[in-house]
Parts: sequence; structure tokens; C-alpha cells
Amino acid sequence: MGACQEVSKWITENVLTPVSRFITEAREACEEVKRWVEEQVSQPVEEWVSQQERRCREQACNWWCLCCNKWFCWIVTVIVRVVVWVIVTVGKWVAYLVCKIVVTVIGIVVELVLKVIHRLVSFVVCIFTDPLQALKTLWDLWNDIVDTVGDLFDLVISLLDDVVGILTDVSDLVSDLGRTFCIFGDVFCAIFGYLFGLINFIVDWVRDIVDWVRDTIEGVRDLITGLLTLNWCQIQNALGALSFIRVITSVTRIPGGLFYTGPREQLAKNKLSATITAALNAAFGRDFERIERSKIAARVEGAPVGLPVNIDARRMAIRSSDFLRGLHTSGVLNLHAIAGRVSDCQGKFVFSQFDGEVVYTGTNTTVSQSHLDDFINLGPSAVPDFTVYPIKRDLYKRYLEVARRKGFQVGLNFTWPKITDLVVNSSEFVPLNDGVSSTSGNAQISLLNLMGRTGGTTDDLTIVPVIAVFGYVETGLHGLATGSVKGVTFRTRFPEIVFRFVPIHEIGHYFGLEHEGHPSAKDIMFTPAGGSVEWGSTIGEYGFGSGEANFTEQDAVAVWAWLTTSPQSNQFLP
Repeated sequence: MGACQEVSKWITENVLTPVSRFITEAREACEEVKRWVEEQVSQPVEEWVSQQERRCREQACNWWCLCCNKWFCWIVTVIVRVVVWVIVTVGKWVAYLVCKIVVTVIGIVVELVLKVIHRLVSFVVCIFTDPLQALKTLWDLWNDIVDTVGDLFDLVISLLDDVVGILTDVSDLVSDLGRTFCIFGDVFCAIFGYLFGLINFIVDWVRDIVDWVRDTIEGVRDLITGLLTLNWCQIQNALGALSFIRVITSVTRIPGGLFYTGPREQLAKNKLSATITAALNAAFGRDFERIERSKIAARVEGAPVGLPVNIDARRMAIRSSDFLRGLHTSGVLNLHAIAGRVSDCQGKFVFSQFDGEVVYTGTNTTVSQSHLDDFINLGPSAVPDFTVYPIKRDLYKRYLEVARRKGFQVGLNFTWPKITDLVVNSSEFVPLNDGVSSTSGNAQISLLNLMGRTGGTTDDLTIVPVIAVFGYVETGLHGLATGSVKGVTFRTRFPEIVFRFVPIHEIGHYFGLEHEGHPSAKDIMFTPAGGSVEWGSTIGEYGFGSGEANFTEQDAVAVWAWLTTSPQSNQFLP
């Protein structure tokens, strides 16, 4: 390794990476504050309000004052819910967004300045010792500028994700307020469920508009950065800009949403409490204390209805080692394609690639073209430490948010502390020997073993392992759930709008759901491998209904049958 490479490595390790790591940790601190408010403030208050709503419902009506006792109880819970939502939720989002914008903007500026200084110093050294490397340094500088443009796009895209999150919170509030009228009986529950369902559809419709605007901007970003860096994978990803075509279905969905879909979904939420109660009564019989504890845990008769379940979200991570170098040289992974550097995408359509990243370890800073080339040609010791992931962190968070939103349809309230790494260094995991193809073993069990899962009775099933992987031996697989050692894996596919339901589909298997009985793509548990598709109901749902896949009422019944009858049911419902 020459003086040119040594200078570049030293500056990256001792200047750029520490600063980038500090900025990355600062961004994560903003998310920690938001998560702390949700877990330590919002959830306890929601649990208290849910219990109050149950007490209001169970009160006998004082007819001499036209049920004034129920009305007073209802007014108190509604006021508490709205006031807390305004103070906590608005405060949470304001604090988070201010923190995020300030840290991100400062980070973009500081990193660009450091990169420019880095390239200029490296160029001066290289021009006298290695002129060819000096030219590569200029290309790195160009890539740094393009990365900055991409970072600015990413900030806009991330803020639109936050708008989606805010609208989701508003939707939850509207839905919860609609459910409070169930205090007064089934008639009021149906009438006001219908009315609030209309309002909820409008909020969800706006959220869908923001969602496709985000996808369109993301496609434009990929087109610009792909052309400027000569990365064919990103250029193909620009097809995501065609997301604006979804405006057509957004318009066609309005009549059905206002008069059918919105009320339908609100009424389905109202029925969920009855589904859970029936499962608890059937499983626990006359154990009234356990039934009561379970109802409190699942917020039955309250809002939002859902049993708290933790997701252990992991990204498979491969460090800059000889193992990674071998994966690249053998064609299993293409570091240039994943990093967004010069690449022909291995001559494949982007569907087969990973929407991942190659960053200096502990940072969000993409590895330079020169360091990738030096790593491949000279080995790991020639470059600063870096890590390869099969999925970007922000994309993974969007997958998890979809899982959380859909989980409420079957009475599950998913939360996750943060997305962490699962470091691997064995070829059995890349691609994952999935146990589906006849020539492979089931390495998914070994992967889950790395997380402490053994398949024994000591496994905590209330924590769901969800791992993003670098594909499968069976290349047609998008995700996989194992039965003996509970856990799920998935891989990214293009387009996101279609494959964002893969993690929640696999989580559905985790909780006992199967493909059978789901012949339409409007069902989350549908699989195209099942043969024929009910196109009528599929087109109806996507073109005139909710516009996306959903769990069915029978799915909720099946999930709660599994929760209440499985050998580990006492873990979920002690």
C-alpha cells in the first residue's frame, strides 16, 4: 500500500469516521427521544384511558338521568385522550423534527466540508506519488458531491415519512374517538363508527397521497444520482418515480372509501374486542382473573386494541473482511452496486438486487469508490473498516411501520427499541440456505441461534426476531418464517410498494396464520405460489377500496386462537 492510500485511510479513520459517527449517534439520539416519549408517556396514558373506557362501558345506565353517569364518564375519557394527544403527540413530533432537521443539516454540511478537505489533501499527496490514484480522488470528490445531493433528497424523503407518521397518529386518534361511543352500546357504536370511519378514510387518503409523493421523489433521486455516478441499479430504481400513477387509484377509491371502506375498517376495529373476548373465554373458561388480566393487556374495550409485542429488528451485517471480499469476487454480492458506485448492476434487473448500503462502520457515510477498489484489490487492511447491509435503515423503518399499522387489524401492537446489526461471516448465510431448495440446509435456524433462539421452552416468544438478509438460495423467496425456532427473515425487492408487506406476512406465519383461505392479493397472507388469483376482489380492493393488502377478520380469529392455545400462551397472556 502506497503513501497515497495510507493518507486517505488515515484521514478517513481519524477525522471523517469519528465525526460521521458522532453525527450518526446524534441522529439516533433524536429517535431515542421520540421513542422514549412513546414508550414511557404515550403508552401508559393509553393503557389508563383504555381501562377507563372499559369501566364506562361496564357501568349500569342510570335511566333516571338519561345515562348521565355514562355520559360524564365518556366526557372525561374523551377530554383526557384529546388533551394528552395534543400535548404528548404534538410535543413529541415537534421536538423530534427540530432535532432531526438541525442535526441532519449540520451533518450534511460538516461531512461535505471534511470530504472536500480529505480529497484535496489526498490529491496533493497522490499527484506526486500515484497520478492514477490522484484522478480517482477527483472521481471520489465528484461522488461526494453527488452523495450530498442524495442526502438532501433523503432529508426531504425522511420528512415525508414523518408526515406519514403524523397522519398515522391522527388516524389512530380519530379511530380511537370513534370507538369511545361503544360505551353507549352497539347502536351508538355502529352509528358513530360509521361517521368516524368516513373521517378516518379522509386522513388515510391524504396519507396515501403523501406516500406516493415520497415514492416519486425517491425515484427522481435515484435517477439523478444514478446518472451522475453511472450506477445502473439506481437508474433502474428510478422507475419508482412512476408512483405518481397511483393518483389514478387515489381518485377512484374516494367513493368507495367514503361510503364503504372507511366505515368498514372502523367497524372491524370495533368488532376486534369481541373476537379477542371470545377467544379468551373459550380458552380460559372460568379463570376469570386471567381473562381480566388478558383483557387489560390487550386493551379490550379500549383503544387502540392490541396486545403489546416486541420486534427484535436486525439487519444482517458483513464487516470488511476477507469473507466479504470473497463474496464480491465470486459474484455473490456486488459492492459497487450496493454502495451506489459505478456498476452495471451485474447485468440484472434491479428486482434481483438489494436496496442496501455500504458505509463506514458506525456511520451513515457511504464508502468511497477508491476504498472499495483498494479493498477488492489490496485486501481489508488497506482500507478503513466498513459494513455492508442488505437494506437501508430508513427503508427498514418503513417496513416496520407498515407491520405496526397492519398488526392492529389482528389485535397486535408491535413496537421495537431500535434496528441493530446481526454480524455474520459464514457463506451459509449469504445467500441464506433456506431449507426450501433440495440442495440446501436450513441455515435460518442457525441464524436465529445467533440471536439466542433455541426452539426450547425458554425462548421468549413475545419478542419476534425479524432479520433482513442478503437473499436466499431459493432465489424466488421474498421472506421465510420458521416453525421450530420461531423467527422470520426477509429480503428487499423492487418495487417497495408491492414488497413492503413481506415482513408482516412472515410475522403472520409466526402467529399461526397460513396461506390457505387467502386467494386474493388483497390479503396480506396471500401467496402467488398458491395458483389462481381472485382478480375481481384484488382489483376492487386496490382500485376502489383501501388500496392495499389487509388482514381479514378470520385472521384475527386465527391469531387469537393461537395466542390462547399455544404451549407458550402464558408468555403472552400470563
